[in-house]
Amino acid sequence: MADKKPKASSVITLGGKGSSLSAASFFAVANGLAQVRIDSSILHKLKSSSSSSNRKSPPVKFHIPIPKILNFEESSAFLLALLIKLLLSGSASTVLPVLISNVLNAGSKNLDLGEVEVSAEEVGILDKSCACLYGICGILDYESSALSTIADVVAVMSSEASKADVGALNLMDSGDGLSVKDEVGVASDLKVLLNGSKLVGKVEVDAVSEIPKIHGSLREVVRMVLLRTRVELNSGGKSGEIRWGEEGAGYDVIALSSITKVLG
Repeated sequence: MADKKPKASSVITLGGKGSSLSAASFFAVANGLAQVRIDSSILHKLKSSSSSSNRKSPPVKFHIPIPKILNFEESSAFLLALLIKLLLSGSASTVLPVLISNVLNAGSKNLDLGEVEVSAEEVGILDKSCACLYGICGILDYESSALSTIADVVAVMSSEASKADVGALNLMDSGDGLSVKDEVGVASDLKVLLNGSKLVGKVEVDAVSEIPKIHGSLREVVRMVLLRTRVELNSGGKSGEIRWGEEGAGYDVIALSSITKVLG
């Protein structure tokens, strides 16, 4: 089930000790329902790291383009994901994070950061952040959390409306590794929802028979999107590191798109 949506007056603190960003908080900031506040401890850490670094390079002018294909919500999510990666990098200055937070909090439809001065280390972080992908994944994390539950309820109503034979829901976990856990879970949940229903019948409906497989696959993919997104949005990476998380996240998004098309 999706996290409860924060109120418009909410303030989400980023970078605090032991803090992590929930799906509901990410969604709220991306949609202007909450503002962001950078914890003073992470700003102090970044400032100290930046001033003491022996690798600090001369600043260069850099424009951070927001992909034109993104709408306002997705653009805000892109900037939020970028802000998170900068804070967790440990090697960025405080200038760019503060600028991004100010733009997100301004409430303006114009999210362009303009041309900013950044170090070579920060350019590396920006290039490897995959903020566009993780921003969209952050939105999907929130919006897809309740999708499987809604799909199950709709499936129950469809089964009753068509007076379908629901014998396909009689699945059991064999315990020998030859049954799919998510399919068994779907079948069990739908049987509970249909318990006592006098509207189901004996009509053979292929779509109803396929519900455990399709909805089970949906649950599996949603779980993977949720897990990978929360890991990536709560972990940093230095500018020189090669991270493969974006490959897996891309595959998960494609899988989610495919299964939702089958779901109809």
